[in-house]
Amino acid sequence: MNKKWVIGGVLGVVGLLGVGVAGLVATGFWANRQMEGTGVEAVMDAQALAQRFTELNARYAFTPPPAGQVLKLDEARLDTYLAVREATLPAYAVLAKESVTFVQQHSAGLDRRDSRTLLKAAAASLRMVAKAQAVLATNLDTLKMSPLEFQTLTTVVYPPPVAPPTPALANVSQPSAPENLALLEQQLAALTPQLEDPKLGESERLQLEQRRASLRKYITTLEQASGKDVKLANAALVEKHRARVAKAANQTFDDLLVNPRPQQTARRPATP
Repeated sequence: MNKKWVIGGVLGVVGLLGVGVAGLVATGFWANRQMEGTGVEAVMDAQALAQRFTELNARYAFTPPPAGQVLKLDEARLDTYLAVREATLPAYAVLAKESVTFVQQHSAGLDRRDSRTLLKAAAASLRMVAKAQAVLATNLDTLKMSPLEFQTLTTVVYPPPVAPPTPALANVSQPSAPENLALLEQQLAALTPQLEDPKLGESERLQLEQRRASLRKYITTLEQASGKDVKLANAALVEKHRARVAKAANQTFDDLLVNPRPQQTARRPATP
């Protein structure tokens, strides 16, 4: 077995969460014994933590932008976001260290895919992530920020890598795609020398001026639709805090604590 480690997604956690507390109590006493009595407790702690995040979302209400629109960063909220992130990174460092230690201590059982070891890994992953997320919840509460706002700001400050287009969509683009905007701007620029031609007749000049006005209006509409102005403003603000943003960057931190989701491939937490 690949000794890379996933916290909260693989090694039985997905199945355990699918069973839930009631199912584990009803049918999983053997599994809980293999986890040395920690299985039910780990699931209950995870569910309690999920409830805590729900309460924080209600306490510090945040409305994300409509689908397809970009959130405009506010410097004060960016400062709060980074403060929460910085305060939580030490807990992630503990999580990373403990996960590596677990792999080293249970290497043989993980390689054999021993059921008892995998169940221990499931309980350990829940427990480790819960400890780090509890710290995140405390920091969010202290600085008065909801998990939803924290997640939304993460997508702006640390946007996920863009997946390459599938072959079927490789030649498909939206009107507001950068390459189309660039083409329209080239067409707009090409009108200037034509309008400066002294031999240009009045009717032709009028047509070109109307075309230039239409192109300018269309380009502005597309730029607004693509959120270009907001993206530029966000980029400038992030650049202003570039050193701080770079120091707090950690993709695995985001995968495990900010946007946890089931995964099918193992990954050892990155060194903080």
